[in-house]
Amino acid sequence: MPPDATQTKRRILGAARAEFARYGLAGARVERIAESAKANKRSLYVHFGAKEELFDLVVAQSLMELADAVPFDATALPQYAGALFDSLQERPDVLRLTTWAALERPQPIEAELDSYRRKIAAIREAQSAGTLSTAHDAVSLLAMVLALVTSWTGSSWSLRALGDGTDPTRPPAEFRTRMTAAVEALVAGAGAGR
Repeated sequence: MPPDATQTKRRILGAARAEFARYGLAGARVERIAESAKANKRSLYVHFGAKEELFDLVVAQSLMELADAVPFDATALPQYAGALFDSLQERPDVLRLTTWAALERPQPIEAELDSYRRKIAAIREAQSAGTLSTAHDAVSLLAMVLALVTSWTGSSWSLRALGDGTDPTRPPAEFRTRMTAAVEALVAGAGAGR
């Protein structure tokens, strides 16, 4: 009986996710992915095509997993921001992958576009229903919320090192509370601009 290609694909995707999160697209090596997956290089190309295609797939899958893990509610943006923050703390590779993608593949990823389209439509619907301020257009509001969620991890290492003396890789204990309060102020304060 031939080997199960599904298991091979899973191992390759897991190894590729770790490799791309650590090294990005340019620094990742197909040889290391194959070795870590206990597969041969030919299997990678047969199942996933070029390294760029594998990278795009890994990024898209990680974003879809994140979207599934954190349901979006346009009428509860502070709660969404807190849940997204928690999920990203548990899955730091997702933010690393998306950062590498922004640097090395500056093009839209269809799975990510679809996820954003749904969120933007939900924000616009809440704005039309009057449950969310129209002071910011939907795209800008979502961008600001996401920027607040990723503000600690996206800050320079030097700035994080000047924090409360704890591990700069982890946000201070009160950071999540302050970040969700900032999102709440952004959403509530937007009413003044109507």
